[in-house]
Amino acid sequence: MNETEFYSAIKSKSLQGGYLLHGPEELTKAFALEQVKAMLEPSLADMNYLPLHAPEPEAFLAAVDQLPFFDERRVVVVTGFDEGFLSALEEKGRLTRFPPETIVLFVQRGSIKKTSRLYKALQPMNRVVEYGALNEDRALQKVQREAALRNVQIDRATALYLIHRVGLDGYRLVNEFSKAAGFVGRGGTVTKAVVEQVTTASEEFTSFSIIDDLLDGNKKQGYRKLSQALMRGDSAMGLAGLMVWRLKQLLVARECLDLGMNEAAIKTKLGGNPNAAYYTIKNARRRSANSLRRGIAAFTEVSANVRQGIYKDREALLLAVFDTFESREEKQA
Repeated sequence: MNETEFYSAIKSKSLQGGYLLHGPEELTKAFALEQVKAMLEPSLADMNYLPLHAPEPEAFLAAVDQLPFFDERRVVVVTGFDEGFLSALEEKGRLTRFPPETIVLFVQRGSIKKTSRLYKALQPMNRVVEYGALNEDRALQKVQREAALRNVQIDRATALYLIHRVGLDGYRLVNEFSKAAGFVGRGGTVTKAVVEQVTTASEEFTSFSIIDDLLDGNKKQGYRKLSQALMRGDSAMGLAGLMVWRLKQLLVARECLDLGMNEAAIKTKLGGNPNAAYYTIKNARRRSANSLRRGIAAFTEVSANVRQGIYKDREALLLAVFDTFESREEKQA
């Protein structure tokens, strides 16, 4: 069962029995729980909606077997369960057998293993709902929905910039957008300048932005961004790892250019967002393959230098930056 089918079942009030909700997108999962709760009689919802965390099997079954209080259905939400709990239910013949009035939602943080007895029991019944990571289109819809709820304006280009800046984690995306919406107030417009002023960029966005600034020759701006990232507590090791990944993407693009491949073919090779691929190709033109390889080697050494106690993590990162963009700088048209 996919998300759409699950929402359709909520809307038609046809949910019955047990369901497993899992996957990396926690905000969408939490929204689904809100929708299920909304199926209940509002004035009695708190009496017929019971969240249980890591319950004992007997306590869980007692809750499940309780009749609804002046309503047609009851919802029991279970989190923090393990295979021992599931095994005990299976031994009692109650892993998937529940009263028709009770909806049981097993909610797994992250993704559950397909070897889990609960997954294997509910999957053939089409009662496993996976909440996959957001893609750009779904993230855009989420921002637009939040904008409507908060009565603020944001155009598509700015919404996409926000998404690229903060990432595709649902909770983080909504939290960062709420900062921008609160800043402009109801009836206001969230602009790119507002996004840059009040939201916190992800380490991935920050590292890519620093690399791109330095490749563009905007060294003062690149070093300023690096300093700000380290001052606010971004991990030097994490930034180094992301910079290695970024430089590897640039190297792929550079090698493709050297082979005479056209831009469309290189974008296909890089995959991901076509707009991001455009800037990757643009910046790859500014460096030779050899200089990019040296940069990859320099940032890769950050981890080894820190583990061996040669440098502290911040010092090792700064050394890699200077070695890549100052000591042996090369540009290629």
